[in-house]
Amino acid sequence: MKKIVKFKWFLLISSVVLLSISCTGKKVALPKEPLSPTEQFVIQDLMNDKGLLSTDLTNQNDLYLSESIGLWLAYLLEKDDQTRFNDQMSVMKSFFLTNDFIVWRIEGSKKASVNALIDDLRIIRVLLEAGEKWQDSTYVQLGKKIGDNLVQYGMNQELFVDFVDIHSHHQANTLTMSYIMPSAFQQMEKHGLLSQQQVQQQVDILQNAPIAEEGFFPKYYDIPSKQYVFDEELHMIDQLYTAYHLASTKSDTVPFKDWLLNLLKRDGKLYGRYNAQTNQPTVSYESPAVYAMAARYMLAIGERQMAQQFIGKMADLKDASTGYVDKNTQSTHSFDNLLPLLAEREVENAYNND
Repeated sequence: MKKIVKFKWFLLISSVVLLSISCTGKKVALPKEPLSPTEQFVIQDLMNDKGLLSTDLTNQNDLYLSESIGLWLAYLLEKDDQTRFNDQMSVMKSFFLTNDFIVWRIEGSKKASVNALIDDLRIIRVLLEAGEKWQDSTYVQLGKKIGDNLVQYGMNQELFVDFVDIHSHHQANTLTMSYIMPSAFQQMEKHGLLSQQQVQQQVDILQNAPIAEEGFFPKYYDIPSKQYVFDEELHMIDQLYTAYHLASTKSDTVPFKDWLLNLLKRDGKLYGRYNAQTNQPTVSYESPAVYAMAARYMLAIGERQMAQQFIGKMADLKDASTGYVDKNTQSTHSFDNLLPLLAEREVENAYNND
């Protein structure tokens, strides 16, 4: 673990009780609840002095992802932590926002030349929701700016595509199923970025997807051929995101749910990847992020008891003193900490809002 600078630690503790001026010039009360060990780990060990979230502890390549920013912003919105939300929004604008696109990764001083649809949609949704929650048009303006650009350059035959070159505007010709985020489309429609018809066109791709006999989903939709494509190796994160987004449309996901719970019953755990033909795991590891998405999916379909069970499976992988760090190798990934943080908060908020 890298050492924590005393001054940074002082600011972290001080932030619990002080008021700070946000980037909008308004006073915002900081949360008084103590930080969870995982949140402390993210801030102290994964975040550098510029506010960028490293993908891992080694930080050898100085690799930063828009995925991390989106998940961190989503968590801070759920937690109602506006001050840190403002800080991370400023980081996103300073480092990732280029030509009104959000580049999907930065390695050292080199920015990627393309965006990533799922990360853009998550950030747009969070910004638009933040504007409503905190009654601040600054977030809405930024969300609409990014959304307008995405609609203008990131659609092919009226469908969003996985990525687009931020300079040439050359587009992908695929739409990955797990990237289709109805909650983001609804926010975009609400703010005049998409028409109702455009929203339905995206959602139709999700709702009309064929489901394998076992219960899993295709990997992507090929736009030129109008065909769905299944993977030979199933990534559980992709599968769970697809189910989670489909559940948000009130569509039937029972075949997937049964497949998922049968895997859990058979093995006593969920693995990160499975062979689509044999239904057997192709890796030996469990992932905190997989359990986090399983909990979020169960919460989305009203299965709170199962959501709690998956939170428990996730917690079993946690180092009690830090975050989600592999107990044998001491390795970790920002994704395996940020998604569990978000899942924990969403489950907690669901119970608190009853």
